[in-house]
Amino acid sequence: MAIWTFVRHGQSEANRARRFAGHIDAPLSELGVAQARAARGLLREIPFDRVLTSDLARARDTARILCDGFDVPIEARPALRERHCGVYEGRPYADAEATGDMARCFHAFDVRPEGGESLADVAARALWELRRHAGGGALLVVCHGALMRAVVGVLDGIEPARVGLYAPRNLEFITRRVGRTQVAAGIARLGPAWGERLAAARAPSSGVDRARPVQPWAPDAQDGG
Repeated sequence: MAIWTFVRHGQSEANRARRFAGHIDAPLSELGVAQARAARGLLREIPFDRVLTSDLARARDTARILCDGFDVPIEARPALRERHCGVYEGRPYADAEATGDMARCFHAFDVRPEGGESLADVAARALWELRRHAGGGALLVVCHGALMRAVVGVLDGIEPARVGLYAPRNLEFITRRVGRTQVAAGIARLGPAWGERLAAARAPSSGVDRARPVQPWAPDAQDGG
């Protein structure tokens, strides 16, 4: 058995502006930096001997601040990025609420916004990355809200219609004891489309589509306000 502890990054500038960030590289806000510093002491209560983080700045910087003073290397993994939000990348949450896509896509488990990923897609690529750490040890995963709700929902066997209702707070920690059998069962829950998702998660080796490079955060240049 392994211990996996997930933590969501601190508040980002996109969170502060109530915009979808997805694969856009929105940095931590001043509050997000303070949140990460304040949460540092919590790590002394959490066992971990390895740290994996999304390669997006808001997660990497959270990991760096949290782990300051701990002699554990931080390894960035593109497969642990936030959900790609498709046509809503960089746009206000209100845009998706106005079209009905907030409920139809972002609160659903297996529905993709146009050009983006579903929670099931995120679970597939994340579990493909994390599966090799299911045999033992204690892993700290610094990541994103959609990834936390998708992976924890699958591992816990939550009804798909309810997975999208879990909304992790910034710097929320959640720990699970995980074994290879549990991970395999979680993968099986993703259904017949698992093979398609697995292929997308494995090619390229980065775990995410090379056609979706990280974009810089430029709030004034984003569509939708």
